[in-house]
Amino acid sequence: MVRRRSIDAFRGLAILGMVFFTVTLRLSSDLPDSLRHNVWGYVHLGDFVLPMFLFASGLSLAYFLRKREKEERRVFLVDVIERFAKLAVVGVSLSFFSAYGFLEMDEVMLCALLFIACVVLSRLDWKVVLGIIFFINLSYIFLMQLNQVDIFIGHYLGGYPATLYYLPVMLTGLTIGKGIISEKLWCEKNKIFVVMIFVFFIIFRVFIPINKMTASPPFIMLSILFSFLVFAVMEVVLCNIGVMNKLENMGRKPLRYWIMMYIVFIIPLWFYVEFSGQTLPLQIYWPIGVVISLGLMLFLWGTSHITNYINVSN
Repeated sequence: MVRRRSIDAFRGLAILGMVFFTVTLRLSSDLPDSLRHNVWGYVHLGDFVLPMFLFASGLSLAYFLRKREKEERRVFLVDVIERFAKLAVVGVSLSFFSAYGFLEMDEVMLCALLFIACVVLSRLDWKVVLGIIFFINLSYIFLMQLNQVDIFIGHYLGGYPATLYYLPVMLTGLTIGKGIISEKLWCEKNKIFVVMIFVFFIIFRVFIPINKMTASPPFIMLSILFSFLVFAVMEVVLCNIGVMNKLENMGRKPLRYWIMMYIVFIIPLWFYVEFSGQTLPLQIYWPIGVVISLGLMLFLWGTSHITNYINVSN
């Protein structure tokens, strides 16, 4: 079983996008609309980078599970627990800086929780998975009827309750990944699955507004469709041109570069704001903020290549 290079490249693109939008959001308050994200009641390009990463993690999880399917149960459980623990420890350690509160859910903790959920559900037939996604979406309508959507408000990414509604993203990635391993990207099962996600989007958009801040089903379904489209395009580009290959290095160890972003930039920025008496976002003119963000992306990208070169040399 050969792991598809497009998956790591796609995940590398997603982590670069997360870095860019995370940094720009902290640096500039006068961002143009196209560079904004996490705005109540609106959808921007930056809102899709986290779902892209979750979708890519689902694709990668399919290979993780296939590689370990012949392991003893005890060995497999140890592998799963170790991966979850690593993600959870990083999530907790960064939560004060990433989610604006200790033990609040951030991107890494969300990945950890979805990882466990997807492992538990990984042996289910794809038709059953579609049913689970439908009922997850349906449960959101009941939340609205009970006026309980407010449980997401005031928490980064909607807080822990939003985990359930982000689950379809990684679960779809896992299902698509299993289809790729057994057949190919455009196998019949994957086509039907994506079409049904589009149908779910149409159905639930009638009743529920698109809102990332409350992880609403229409936003989640749209995120899945967007992620699949970007991955499919990258699959074609990688197979026929190969210009995206350099993203692979970041995609293999994305957590490393997420942590590095906090160590190199976000945490020092937090201390600067605390001791200078300023508030976030800073009042930096947005083009300068974009240049700084791009510079950090270039630094992380360059570091990934240096690390890869050292590993290959050894």
